[in-house]
Amino acid sequence: MVGQVHHYCSASVFLSFIKNKEIWLTALSQSNDHLEGTWMLRKWLELFDRSKDQDKTLKKKGARFAVETILDMYVALGTCFSEERDLLSQWRGYAADGTGFSISFDKEALTALASNSTETLPLTMSKVYYGHKDNKQSNEVIRILNDAFGEDAEKYKEYPDGIGDRQLAYTREKFKQQKNATRLLFTIKNEAFAEEREWRLFTFESVSKIKGVEFRESRGVLSPFVKFKIPVEAIRGITLGPTNKTPLKTIKNALQIHGITCPVSPSNASYRGF
Repeated sequence: MVGQVHHYCSASVFLSFIKNKEIWLTALSQSNDHLEGTWMLRKWLELFDRSKDQDKTLKKKGARFAVETILDMYVALGTCFSEERDLLSQWRGYAADGTGFSISFDKEALTALASNSTETLPLTMSKVYYGHKDNKQSNEVIRILNDAFGEDAEKYKEYPDGIGDRQLAYTREKFKQQKNATRLLFTIKNEAFAEEREWRLFTFESVSKIKGVEFRESRGVLSPFVKFKIPVEAIRGITLGPTNKTPLKTIKNALQIHGITCPVSPSNASYRGF
């Protein structure tokens, strides 16, 4: 059983966290994995190509159209954690080439926060699975996608002008089923990321429904985010990155000033950075 999960971040994000006791849930589809939320969709759609059905191309278009309609209506905002506290690839990718920090949290505390979340920010604490490495979970998501969108694929029609139509009468229950199935796309990733052993705290909801949504600019791109409070009781420790030169005493003083009591330790990774 996983007792703790760890969030890697830059020094500036770490300082903001200890001051404000909050993390930012950011747009998962704008993460460093450009297939975030679509990798499993592609794998599911590829199954249509293997079918002997004469209308397989049209059905594949219908399936894609149906899922992308849901993806266009909602946004996945989340923050990511790793089961690994001191992993070099995490330091390099998410903690400013090792100059940042790893913040350790009690996983059950985060799960409880998600369970008690509100309608204006409905959250789940979800384990991430990795493609063919986790075949059981991947196949289950495929089954759920088939159940939710199979009828759309079957009834999809395309007119001579190229406009598609599913010709379906929707119920609230059907819409909820499709939303829940689409949310699962953000729990399966390419197995190339398996080393991360990721968990994520995230919501899949309409931007207009999420209370407190703001927008930020990064490298010329705008993206939504929402701030989420984390109680200090959920914090279990702080690890300095392998190229972080801040004295341990300074970190402990900063934590004390901001009302946080937890162990502080340096990374064991022998990495000099660039």
